[in-house]
Amino acid sequence: MAKAEVLSCSKFYVEIDGLTDLIVKKISGISIELQTAEDHNPIDVTGKSAIQATVTGVSNGTVTVEYVSTVQDDRLIKWYTDSHSQPTTGGGTTNKGVLKTGSIILYNQAGEEAARWNLKGIMPKTYKSSQLEAGTTELATETVELVFHSIRRIK
Repeated sequence: MAKAEVLSCSKFYVEIDGLTDLIVKKISGISIELQTAEDHNPIDVTGKSAIQATVTGVSNGTVTVEYVSTVQDDRLIKWYTDSHSQPTTGGGTTNKGVLKTGSIILYNQAGEEAARWNLKGIMPKTYKSSQLEAGTTELATETVELVFHSIRRIK
C-alpha cells in the first residue's frame, strides 16, 4: 500500500501566461513518448544475445483543456486567432509567433500543490465551443488543444 497520500483527479488547475483566472473544467492528454531506433532481434554474434534500443528523440502529445465559458471573456478565441495566420488574407500572425509558458497543477486534499507539470512553448492548435442546444442543462464550454515544445514534471 502507498505510504503517501493518494492524489485525486478532481483538484487541479491550469496556469497559462495571461490566462490564469479562467474556470477549468477538464484537462486531458498529458503525455511524452521517447522515440527509439531499435531492433528486436539479437545483434551479437559471440553467442550472447544483445538487443539495442536507442533514444532518438522525444514526441510530445497534445494537452486538451476544457474551460467553462463566461460572459464577455473572449481571450481563448482571441489567443487562438492571434496565434494563426488568417487563411483568407495570409501573412503573419498577430502575436508574431510569441509562445506562452504554463503549468498544470494537481492539489492534495489539504488544497496544497502536490504535483506540477511545467510547459514551455505553448500554442493553441485547435479551438472549439460546446454544442448549443435548446433545453440543455450543460454549461457552455470552450475547448483548446495545446501543442508545446516541452513538458516536465517538477513536483
